[in-house]
Amino acid sequence: MEKRTIVAILLCLAIWLVWQHFFMEVPKPPARPDGGQPAAEAVDKSQEKKDHQAKAVETEPQTERLEEKLVSLRTELFEATFTTRGAALKSLKLLEFKERDENKKPEELGREDLVSTTDEPLLPLTLVFDPEKTSFKWPKVTDWAVEQEGKGFVRMRYQHPSDQNIPVITKTYRLSDQVYQLDVEVELHNRSGSSIDEQVGLSTFGSFQAPATTGCMGPPSAPRQPMCLAGEEKLEVDPKPGEASIGKPNVLWTGINEQYFLTAIIPIGVEESICKLEASHDKVLSSTLVYSDTVIPPGGAAKHRFRVYAGPKQMKIMEEVTGGKDGKRPAKLTTSVDYGWFSFLCHPMLWLLKVFYSVVGNYGLAIIFLTIVVKILLLPLTQKSMQSMREMAKLKPLMEDLKKRFGDDKQRLNQEMMNLYKTHKINPMGGCFPMLLQMPIWIALYRTLYSSVELYQAPFIPGWLDDLSYRDPYFIMPLVLGGTMFLQQKLSPTTADTQQAKMMMYMMPAFFTFIMLYLPSGLVLYIFVNSLLSIGHQLLYNRMKSVPSVAVEDRSPET
Repeated sequence: MEKRTIVAILLCLAIWLVWQHFFMEVPKPPARPDGGQPAAEAVDKSQEKKDHQAKAVETEPQTERLEEKLVSLRTELFEATFTTRGAALKSLKLLEFKERDENKKPEELGREDLVSTTDEPLLPLTLVFDPEKTSFKWPKVTDWAVEQEGKGFVRMRYQHPSDQNIPVITKTYRLSDQVYQLDVEVELHNRSGSSIDEQVGLSTFGSFQAPATTGCMGPPSAPRQPMCLAGEEKLEVDPKPGEASIGKPNVLWTGINEQYFLTAIIPIGVEESICKLEASHDKVLSSTLVYSDTVIPPGGAAKHRFRVYAGPKQMKIMEEVTGGKDGKRPAKLTTSVDYGWFSFLCHPMLWLLKVFYSVVGNYGLAIIFLTIVVKILLLPLTQKSMQSMREMAKLKPLMEDLKKRFGDDKQRLNQEMMNLYKTHKINPMGGCFPMLLQMPIWIALYRTLYSSVELYQAPFIPGWLDDLSYRDPYFIMPLVLGGTMFLQQKLSPTTADTQQAKMMMYMMPAFFTFIMLYLPSGLVLYIFVNSLLSIGHQLLYNRMKSVPSVAVEDRSPET
């Protein structure tokens, strides 16, 4: 019975890992523009417009362009570089995070860059105007001039050389007092002799990111995804060609969501706005925040403000981001973090890891302390489990005798086994309770490592385990874990026959070693420390308690 239960647990783990790797729906790269039609007729026009924008440079005759100029704004945490081509974001490098690339040596790795598109006009923070609500024709590509730059801000200006109906636009980027934030101000000046209509939007883009794995059984990385929070409703668009969604008014934020990072645009100074999410056929993901249409009188001006968050998905930082009419409404960026079914465990687990980290300054040590805490909390059940296994081990002679007598009749054998357990008041599942209770904790820790940027690139032992959210590069920890699990099995009392006991002694450590090869080293560290603590507990228990066998003559008479 115990053997079957353990095998069932192992099979559950195997099925979960195989499903995670092979059967989770992985978005396919969007097709080329001629490879299919949008999924929804409602977004046909939007799709055609986006495809037309993407090919604008090739299809429209180009005049001689001004020389591109780059301007950078830098803080201790990030460096944002803007280009005069579209007054857009050319790169945004997070100075505390390195890019993850197995094809590069550690010294060759650059900083994490949240800008993944390189072609104009698909750079983040590009201005767009709804052609149905705007009375002037906005060019596909624009050359701006740097009007003013200073400490913490840059202002760019666009003026069409011939079309007086197109307003003169100034666009100002300013570093915020809050970390990982930029304030964007757009001002339109009507230089024509009549009123003009405009509906402005600010777009951010991301290239399709194929979910890479860290090996044959490694977890897939989360793909980039357009996302929007409209009221209490979270809208998402899968990166598939033709997928699109339009958010209702009362948008709190919209942007491109990644596994550990977020680029979000937050409305400022308006009561209502809408978001438009799209995955186009040219492998580009877009998220646009659109304001209400405005009428600008002759000689008049209109001003629009936006707030941009571009950084790691750290809960405490994102909780402080605000927007709305008065600029003080919580933006609720934390909704971009998804821990799945085990979020009720992930949140307190991450909180506890942060508490330990604040004391020891190392997330590897924090995971060790977390393991100790969980072990102490489960100690009464573990003690009871060891007692149950000890009692079952005492019955081994009686169980062997029943197998000899009823080995050919499985139904009768199972019935006699249950009667034996009932007579001696033993729960055959008692020995497996600690492992069953640990499984949700393992999965929750896996999800925490998978989703929490606090543990992303967090080192334990520099030069070896430099990233607890990534696999052990030398496979040392999984192999050592297999050895400790083998020792743990050898020290545990067994109720199975010699052949079955030997099979379990080798099968379980080998199985765990295999599945842990490509899983995050932080998870392997947790299970390794837990195994060491279990070995110490088992040795102490074995010294205190001997395991005398129950003689066959002592068994209850056959009924």
